[in-house]
Amino acid sequence: MKTFLLFFILFFSLTVSSQVAPNKYYIEFTDKNYNDYDLERPEEFLSERSLQRRANQNIELDLSDLPVTQLYVDSLESIGLDVINVSKWFNSATVYTLDSLLMDTIDYLGFVSNSAKYKPLQINKISVPERYKVPREIISGSRNTNYYNYGTSADQIYMHNGQTMHNNGFRGQGMLIAITDAGFTGLPNLPAFDSLFDAERVLSTRNFVYGGENIFSYSTHGMRVLSILAGNSPDSLIGSAPEANYLLLMSEDPDSENIIEEINWISAAEYADSIGADIINVSLGYLDFDMPEYSHTYQSMDGKTAIISIAAEIASSKGMIIVASAANSGDDPIHPWINAPGDANNILTAGAVWSNQSYAAFSSIGPSYDGRVKPDIVAMGGGTTNQELDGSFGQGNGTSFSSPILSGLIACLWQQFPDKTNEEIMDAVRKSSHLYNSPTDFLGYGIPDFNLAGKILNTGIDYIPENKFSIYPNPFDSVFVININTNPGDYVQIIINDISGKNNYIWMEFKAKENNSKITIDDLDRLKSGIYIINVIINNSRYSEKLIKK
Repeated sequence: MKTFLLFFILFFSLTVSSQVAPNKYYIEFTDKNYNDYDLERPEEFLSERSLQRRANQNIELDLSDLPVTQLYVDSLESIGLDVINVSKWFNSATVYTLDSLLMDTIDYLGFVSNSAKYKPLQINKISVPERYKVPREIISGSRNTNYYNYGTSADQIYMHNGQTMHNNGFRGQGMLIAITDAGFTGLPNLPAFDSLFDAERVLSTRNFVYGGENIFSYSTHGMRVLSILAGNSPDSLIGSAPEANYLLLMSEDPDSENIIEEINWISAAEYADSIGADIINVSLGYLDFDMPEYSHTYQSMDGKTAIISIAAEIASSKGMIIVASAANSGDDPIHPWINAPGDANNILTAGAVWSNQSYAAFSSIGPSYDGRVKPDIVAMGGGTTNQELDGSFGQGNGTSFSSPILSGLIACLWQQFPDKTNEEIMDAVRKSSHLYNSPTDFLGYGIPDFNLAGKILNTGIDYIPENKFSIYPNPFDSVFVININTNPGDYVQIIINDISGKNNYIWMEFKAKENNSKITIDDLDRLKSGIYIINVIINNSRYSEKLIKK
């Protein structure tokens, strides 16, 4: 049968392969015939955990779940091509060869498509067997006030009320987070990771750039990202999900910038799916490539053009939550917008703020080209505490660092509500954000409050926090008064931003001495007429309203 397929010839006039990097090519197959696997036996190619995720969310299997036909892969190798990665979602392979003439023979293989369409397979949906529908149990540790001493990482957790989940015993236990990145140099022998490796909570490593399992010799970026998620060094760095399990997957080549890295990511995401990951953190973004013909434009940031963005939406459709960095081009006059896969549908795209909750100018902005709110949410990506290679702890900037803060806190939230779908979790996180009713191109829906997100999930309704303050007059000329519902000892902060979130015009903090504080804000003649956002933070709970100057 293999010989017949290899020499079954169709006379295509077009080249069927696309060169995606020097000597590397992308090939799509026509079908999944002659397959060793069957959708009726999914346990042969998907883990029990992966099937349980689908069953619990009523997600059906389809042809995209079926592995690529191994016979086709073997045939490519038999003619001298080195198969680097395959993708079952796109029914494709990435191959390497120094013989460009060899690629001409690909045109005549009957199982190879005559065009690279970047179209996922969607045929014949089949329900996951009922036996896999076993809801996860709620797993939590001991409940304590101030369970962790966060040290210099306190701001990046407290900004989102993440400490409340940690104190209540939800620290990521039982959750599986995949990190797709450029390498993890320094692991495991750094202080932030002692408990992670001692407890054997790194379940797998995989290199989708060079093959094999070695991910430790290429870049420190993934190590830093992992430290923001899994770090556990009291007084210095506590991660957002310090007791979760992790997959460490290298898909980014730190020495080049080619579209093959998007295709590598697809294989990594498929692997994470098959193992049973709940969340994929993507501290990566793609825009300009070494081969300019593959570079993206703002017009292609529509969630339907970049192959990695299409794949991110597919990953979400399998029941995972994808948290992707918005990118760091916010201050680029040519392309300040989000990069792929941050433009994808049905994922959470993470922008960045500083510790004072103001917009970080490097953080890429929205909307997506088709007008959707992007970024979705923001976290502290400016001055974020992370592990350094020399064993110390430092601060770094980038949406690469805001994304893991959110990925970990989302894992803790989902751990608390294991019966909820990925869409319900994402919806609650968006609705808990301080600008949900007034999203901006710079901050999206704003800073999530995970305590509030829990209330939304617990009640099953769109939870509206009680009104903790009022403003009069609004609109105002140059003076207004804030009445704040406080108790003695409450720690109060008042922040006024422009609508972009870029500029803080008022920053005030005090400890309330009585019930119901009354604050007069004047000296605002310098403010231009327009719409602003006033934020009142009481003991780490944030309340926001629009403020209008005449």
